[in-house]
Amino acid sequence: MILTYGESEKGLVRKVNEDAVNLGVRNVFLLADGMGGYDGGQIASSLAVRNAGRFLSSCSEASFSETMLERSFYAANQAILNEKKDHPELKSMGTTMVAAAITDNCLYWAHVGDSRLYRYEDGTLEQVTTDHSFVMELVTEGKLSREEMRVHPRKNEITRAVGIDETLKVDTGSLTLKDGTCILICSDGVSGMVEDRDLCSLIASNPRKTEEDLKELGRQIMEKVYESGARDNASFILIQFWS
Repeated sequence: MILTYGESEKGLVRKVNEDAVNLGVRNVFLLADGMGGYDGGQIASSLAVRNAGRFLSSCSEASFSETMLERSFYAANQAILNEKKDHPELKSMGTTMVAAAITDNCLYWAHVGDSRLYRYEDGTLEQVTTDHSFVMELVTEGKLSREEMRVHPRKNEITRAVGIDETLKVDTGSLTLKDGTCILICSDGVSGMVEDRDLCSLIASNPRKTEEDLKELGRQIMEKVYESGARDNASFILIQFWS
């Protein structure tokens, strides 16, 4: 059994919500965080999740794979580039994106940017994706700690985005879902406001047996985001697997 719930909310500082989520395709989950000015970010994220979703909706669940998810990113990338050709004023727009697709008890994922996919299992929350960001490169090189990364003045600079170049490098992977596994996909408006240990505690303390349970967990996550200042738009998708 798979339970899902998602939200996308405007932060307390931003004038528009540049995030987008797409839960409209069965067992496919898409989240994007746009960039590129007042209109650009909103358009880029919407184009990304819409076109990736359209591509994956034409695939059967049996054909889901890392390759299929990667191709959906290429479709999203091209859609944004085409929009730029028609609207040069949007030339700076682009977006992060995380995609997940489930068949049986296998979850395939793909991502570009600093939006994240987490896995909660056996009391532990693990960040599965690796941020494509300036500060994460410093962490990888041992020049910055994860604690310092959260407050670094360049923490919002991403090194890879959908819709910037014709050539796009997409990270992909897969994982096996166990009974009780919970997946959290979120924009940095969530992960940047709420510590991983607090996200872990919230997931652990909620039963997650029904869609109402997931909705309550989502409410608590958003409550934490706003308590911390909600300096960015905040979006998340929760996926709960019970065998």
